[in-house]
Amino acid sequence: MSDISEQESRVDAAYRHLVAYIDRENVPEGSRLPSESEFVERFGLSRASIREALARLRAEGRAVSRRGSGTYTAKALPAELVRLSAIDSVQDLIDWHEFRVALESEVAALAAERRDDADLARIHAAQEALMATLESEHGQAEDAEFHRSIAVAAHNLKLLDGVGALANHIFRWSGQTRERGILTLSERREIIAAEHGEIIKAIAERKPDQARFAIRRHLLNGRARFLGTLRL
Repeated sequence: MSDISEQESRVDAAYRHLVAYIDRENVPEGSRLPSESEFVERFGLSRASIREALARLRAEGRAVSRRGSGTYTAKALPAELVRLSAIDSVQDLIDWHEFRVALESEVAALAAERRDDADLARIHAAQEALMATLESEHGQAEDAEFHRSIAVAAHNLKLLDGVGALANHIFRWSGQTRERGILTLSERREIIAAEHGEIIKAIAERKPDQARFAIRRHLLNGRARFLGTLRL
């Protein structure tokens, strides 16, 4: 089994354990989940696997993060909203990624139009958390939270649900793991700082067209880096 497949298997196992824990314990909505360290000890899995599994739960709407407090359970998304066609090939991934670019570009434009001060603070906080994580880890969970914070600022729950479900669907296939092989953490941190910075600036200045362009460029650049690894 390849390193990528092994990592995906570990994350899948962690995800199944977390879902089973929530269902078995009948954890009420809004309850604080155990810490990553507690889950590591409970399930015997790595912190990285637990973190990515928690990111998947957040993308599905089954959990939310509260800065400085932890992760809490949330109401799961309706099944019909997250029933997306399977990704069975690289072309399927490209097709879904094009859909993501179209969706998140408009979400960013709406965020620039509708955001309030609390939304902007949330976006900045998500970016700061991602930058801190990129000092030592890949930061997939934190990256997903950054994109989610932009969707929150659009003030449309359907778009928020869609962004989370679609990002999770794509991450489950690619896991962003191949990009790790061609970018060092330092390089990734530099790229993210610049590209996310342009998105934040446009949203802060309430410039929808610039926000739309900035996030589109960011997502297309990420796709190009990922596809480039497939040719190595």
